[in-house]
Amino acid sequence: MGQFHVNQIRLVMAVLLLAASAAAMGLFGAPLPANQMALLAVSGFSGLVIGDSAYFVCLAILGPRRGILLLSLAPAFTAAMAVPMLGEPLNATALIGMAVTLAGSLWVAIEQGAPGEMHGNPWAGIGFGIIGAVGQAFGAVLAKAGLGYVDTATSVAQVARLVEPVAIHPLIGTLVRMVAGGLVLVALGLARGSAPQTLGKLSDRHGMMLTLGGTFFGPFIGVTLSLFALTQTDAAVAATIFATAPVVVIPLVVVLYKQKVSVRAVAGAIVAIAGVAILAFKDQIRF
Repeated sequence: MGQFHVNQIRLVMAVLLLAASAAAMGLFGAPLPANQMALLAVSGFSGLVIGDSAYFVCLAILGPRRGILLLSLAPAFTAAMAVPMLGEPLNATALIGMAVTLAGSLWVAIEQGAPGEMHGNPWAGIGFGIIGAVGQAFGAVLAKAGLGYVDTATSVAQVARLVEPVAIHPLIGTLVRMVAGGLVLVALGLARGSAPQTLGKLSDRHGMMLTLGGTFFGPFIGVTLSLFALTQTDAAVAATIFATAPVVVIPLVVVLYKQKVSVRAVAGAIVAIAGVAILAFKDQIRF
């Protein structure tokens, strides 16, 4: 169906699913400060439009193996931004846990490369990969502040004038981010004159079913739970756990595609899980 068309359709689907869920849970009556809504909207633009779009371009140029390597920089960027913007310094245990988790994930990601997977200027691909990682990191930091989980003395709170932040439900936060990102993508589609082609994709029943499934597990469930994770732990720790996607996908590949998994992939998964365990108990473990 095409990445750009699918991205627009899935964000519209996600908005409808999120709005229906929020209405069913009675979340629309809660107070929603305008400055926090603005932070969530900018977060959606940074992560879903700039971050994801740049990452897709990086994948097209460098291929998935090298693209994942560059996106793994997102936790480091998140950690660097979270210190001044959210006031979240990391202790030595957290840094070790992040390093172990990323090492396991990267060990899985770089296992093999397909011949001829690179297309175009590699430096451009690297540049877009870094932009994608920075966009996602900035989006995560702003999302946490927008949800109200930020010290009022930090830089982002002062810029947004968050004197008394209100805790916003992650489902509402996800909805605001999806609306912001979706509006930008739809506007881009209109400006490019591709709206008729996007509407034409709606007749592809098989593609639409797959897109709906991807929307349910991705923007609806996955992104909402990622925002919930941001409210429960440091942004850099949450971003590191998000980076374990190459490991988490292993059992899905085995079940859905009947692919064999190498000993190296299993070992990398074990290392990554060990790193997540260190992160989960970073306050109880001292190195």
